[in-house]
Amino acid sequence: MTAAGPLLLTLAALLVLAAALLLARGRLVAVTVRGYSMSPTLMPGDRLLLLRGRRRVATGRVAVVVAPHPEHGWHTVTGPAPDLRDGWYVKRIVAVAGEPVPRWAGRCPGTHVPPGMLVLLGEQPGSRDSKQLGYCPEDKLIGTVLFRLRAAVPAASYTP
Repeated sequence: MTAAGPLLLTLAALLVLAAALLLARGRLVAVTVRGYSMSPTLMPGDRLLLLRGRRRVATGRVAVVVAPHPEHGWHTVTGPAPDLRDGWYVKRIVAVAGEPVPRWAGRCPGTHVPPGMLVLLGEQPGSRDSKQLGYCPEDKLIGTVLFRLRAAVPAASYTP
């Protein structure tokens, strides 16, 4: 073993320990993709590792947000809490505060994204995202995807 071997082993152990601490504190969450709005990048059944919070919010990252209210979108609704049976949405962040609003985002007023807002996009044309819903408030953000833990098993290759 070279002199670098023990150092690399120590660094790997520290990385594992840091990940375990984050898991224990609830900062890392595994989620399963349901639906095709992010295909072909993500497919139903893919497992993703999510970092909770707003630390890694940036254009181009994949984010998980609270599912929008069926009638009011991501806007705060007065009265009874919205039904969250649909859970969370997985979408790509295409613009953050201060960046220009994409031309296709007609439901997002103004020329630049206001503070505390995100413009989100699914990869399928029929995806329910900022095209229909407008800005997504950052407080609806659950977290950002770190990486895919496991790809979905293609239906053709599945054997029980």
